[in-house]
Amino acid sequence: MIRGPIHDSEVADIREGFSSEGQEENIMDTKSLKGKKFTVLVVPSPNDRIRRYEISGRWIRWGGAAGLVFLAIAGVFSILAFILFEKEARMIALQHQSRLQKEEIVRIYRRLQDIHSTMVDVAKLERKVRLIMNTTESNSSNVALGLGGPEQSVAPSVLIQKGRRGMEDLMTEMDRQIGDIEHGVLNQEESLAGLKHVIQDRQTEWAFTPSIWPAHGVVTSRFGWRTSPFGLGRDFHPGLDIAGSMGTPIIATASGTVSLAGWDQGFGKTVVIDHTSSISTLYGHLEKVAVYEGEHVKRGDVIGYLGNSGLSTGPHLHYQIMVNRSPVNPRRYILNRF
Repeated sequence: MIRGPIHDSEVADIREGFSSEGQEENIMDTKSLKGKKFTVLVVPSPNDRIRRYEISGRWIRWGGAAGLVFLAIAGVFSILAFILFEKEARMIALQHQSRLQKEEIVRIYRRLQDIHSTMVDVAKLERKVRLIMNTTESNSSNVALGLGGPEQSVAPSVLIQKGRRGMEDLMTEMDRQIGDIEHGVLNQEESLAGLKHVIQDRQTEWAFTPSIWPAHGVVTSRFGWRTSPFGLGRDFHPGLDIAGSMGTPIIATASGTVSLAGWDQGFGKTVVIDHTSSISTLYGHLEKVAVYEGEHVKRGDVIGYLGNSGLSTGPHLHYQIMVNRSPVNPRRYILNRF
């Protein structure tokens, strides 16, 4: 039903109704909402009609209950979301820490490999020194050379990707390698100590034994059979050819006495040094000889300069070692590197 403008008397009646309802509020609190209806009047303005809505007490009760349930559910979801976010943050932090730990494990594993390689190199060098000194080979040195795992080892990154079992295998392998290295270090220390005493006892002999490279350059021809550089088929090369720049200094590889400082038909300008009664070295194809026959030289002294004299296809040094007048492989007597 549509009504006209509300008069002041009607507004007063409405206010009195609200007042009377307020007085009965305490009574309603003690009664059940079941079966009751509530009227809501909406007065937009004095010139608009009054809108009236009736709501049963049951809907109010169910609406209140639904509101409470919604608030409870919202609270539970808020708590769960907070817990999940916190767990996710912790998981991210743990994953980052795990990744760093795995990278550190791989780094340590590679470092163990480097240490093992260094120990093997030292053992090989010791074996070469003992060979030059003609002394008995140490069992401890052989133990160091025998260090190592299986021939086909799996990369640590591959083991890590296999999860827990892979990590266990990697840690087992690292423990084994650490044990081998500890054992090898002790044996190698014992072996080197024995070699030190041998060298001290034979220090004079060591000074007269070739042990270094005679020049810096590139090895272009090795000791042994080769194709002749002059097109004469195959021939035996009794030394090493070391190519380099003209005028490169040539040094004595051990102390001794110069027995030849002049021209050789094949090697051109040549120096021969007698180190002991059984060991001598030859340096051929020189550009210039810097010593004289009968001169005493020490290891490292300059004895000439690299050239292209004699039967040569280019600037290089022919380096040769003779033991009891027979040529031997010079690499057996070279300990240092270029």
